[in-house]
Amino acid sequence: MHRFLALLLMLALFPATLYAAQTVNRIVAVVNAEVITQYQIDRELEKRKMGAEAQARLSSGDLDELRQRALNSLIEETLVRQRVKELGLEVSQEEIEAAINDVLLQNQLSREELIEALSLQGMEFKAYQENLREQILRFKLLGREVKSKVDVSQQELLDYFREHIDDYRQKPTVHLARMTFPLPDRPGPAEVESVRSLAVEARDRMRDGADFLAVLADYSGAGRAQGGDMGKVAEEELTAAFADAVKGLTAGKISEPVETPGAFHLFKVVERNAGSVRQFDAVKDEIAKTLTEQKTDGAFKSWAESLRKSARIDIRQ
Repeated sequence: MHRFLALLLMLALFPATLYAAQTVNRIVAVVNAEVITQYQIDRELEKRKMGAEAQARLSSGDLDELRQRALNSLIEETLVRQRVKELGLEVSQEEIEAAINDVLLQNQLSREELIEALSLQGMEFKAYQENLREQILRFKLLGREVKSKVDVSQQELLDYFREHIDDYRQKPTVHLARMTFPLPDRPGPAEVESVRSLAVEARDRMRDGADFLAVLADYSGAGRAQGGDMGKVAEEELTAAFADAVKGLTAGKISEPVETPGAFHLFKVVERNAGSVRQFDAVKDEIAKTLTEQKTDGAFKSWAESLRKSARIDIRQ
């Protein structure tokens, strides 16, 4: 059995032996004495779902740009890894377990289900743990080198709030009451017209001043209608036909009858709310998070650029 597996491995590697010798051993860049090979670039492209077939469909210019991005990404990863080592940052097994537990909790998975899901994606659990370790290390590095130096002032929070005030405006709502006149199963034209006439009659009564609930009681008592208070809804949550029926109606107004496959409907607009703006104190933490992330992104780019400038990088493409 072992000899058979060894033979399979040899057969799998044999056709690519020459190519592997040319690519794995070809150094594309040296970053502070640490090499980056063509093989690593190919692996990076594969991560981006850019296998050989996908690359073959690209123009030479696009492919060169894609490879340059992959190289830049690998250079950045190398510099980050070297900085982590220089600072002596480490990740304990307890931290990895805590991260895994967070993933399980957020996705409502058991450990066995997570392992199975990873297996279906072709990833072993140990490799997943190693990926988590790298992510935690990167997070620690960013916290120490970048995020700790990012500050958001109260004035910046207020300025952002004023400039993006519509983002913190609650959606407009309409408070509706509904009166529905059901159609019989497979109604004929005469039956449809009869039910439509009831809806029109009810509409006219209410427009002449009759109370909505009193009219509803009259028709529901005879088994010809049903309905009641719908509460507050956003117009965008209504079906297109219902939204069109109440569009532009002010409080107290009655809609035209709306025909659906099973019934005719009337709506009364009880109240409209244009959508109030949330108070600054209620959203300032959200704004702080947004601005901190924006500033962190910018600070990281500056930090990464300074790290690159201070490094010895020899690109040999």
